[in-house]
Amino acid sequence: MYELILGNCIDVLRDMPDKSVDCIVTDPPYGVGVDFGDYEDNIDNLSTIIQDALPEMRRVAKLVVLTPGVRNLHLYPQPTWTLCWYFGGGSRGRWGFNHWQPVLAYGFDPLHRLKMTHTDVIRSTSNALADRSEHPCPKPLPFMRKLINRVAPSPADIILDPFLGSGSTGVAAIQLGHKFIGIELHGDYLEIAKRRIALATPDFQMTLDLSAKEITHEHA
Repeated sequence: MYELILGNCIDVLRDMPDKSVDCIVTDPPYGVGVDFGDYEDNIDNLSTIIQDALPEMRRVAKLVVLTPGVRNLHLYPQPTWTLCWYFGGGSRGRWGFNHWQPVLAYGFDPLHRLKMTHTDVIRSTSNALADRSEHPCPKPLPFMRKLINRVAPSPADIILDPFLGSGSTGVAAIQLGHKFIGIELHGDYLEIAKRRIALATPDFQMTLDLSAKEITHEHA
């Protein structure tokens, strides 16, 4: 049901066949100085992600969906389409409070192709974060489930996260019944992800059973 790989995602992706996964859903480093241990979260390394990793992701997956953060959004190439993660009152930045984050998508919108009602806003509060003692910036599981629901509508879709971190994407994918592949550079984070994903079981509805209204609200 899932495979977790320790290694540099660029090297791993280069060994994968074209369009071998249905959807990449990932939260790469933002280049804003977060402490990831040995990895330096700076602009130079973000540029490497954008110039070297992103083309490989687009080659390997039919659809690439990523959260780029706000500060360095302008460094990414123009996406095919975009989503907005709206979480209400958020973290305070230099210019005030941030209430949303962009989500970039490279590839066709699957719900548009299926002629289904769809939304470009994913509503999920940001206060449902996992324990930050194990990872500095985990994404909330309710948000990850909604994002995967929105961009991978078929239970047959294979989900890949090349920046696995503590494994929130993998947990959400397994809960939604997908097959999952995760790649992580750091062994400590991979061990956290292994533990969390091993406990995940399929127990959430798929997007094909949801309306746009249901996608933008919390599951019961």
